Amino acid sequence: LNPEVRAAINKQGLSIHEGVTLASIIEKEVSKPEDRKVVAQVFLKRFRSGMVLGSDVTAFYGALIATGTTSLQYDSPYNTHLHVGMPVGPISNVSEVSLNAVGHPSDTDYLYFVSGDDGVTYFSKTLEQHNAAVAAHCKKLCS
Repeated sequence: LNPEVRAAINKQGLSIHEGVTLASIIEKEVSKPEDRKVVAQVFLKRFRSGMVLGSDVTAFYGALIATGTTSLQYDSPYNTHLHVGMPVGPISNVSEVSLNAVGHPSDTDYLYFVSGDDGVTYFSKTLEQHNAAVAAHCKKLCS
């Protein structure tokens, strides 16, 4: 969190706590470093528009620390399917790549993504496109 990274995170309208929290989500959502700037853009666009972030990994984390099992429905302050805004804190350690992705997101119009069973991240602009990508590419990970 050098001064340049801090400034870039603040330029996105986030506090350092929010930036580190978002970087931790990105870290868990996608494994390929080249996808992280696009995923950062998706989450930032949702955050700024008042949408839920809709991150499975935050919901799983909140349920896991409270109950020992993962669930998308468990109501915790980490469940970004149920609560608008950032979760209460980070859900994992972060890498320099994810911190830089938050500070320097891609410039796209995507609003959705799914990590497919094949390890590829599929990006979509509409919910209809997203649902089709989930149906086509995410049978094991999304069940």
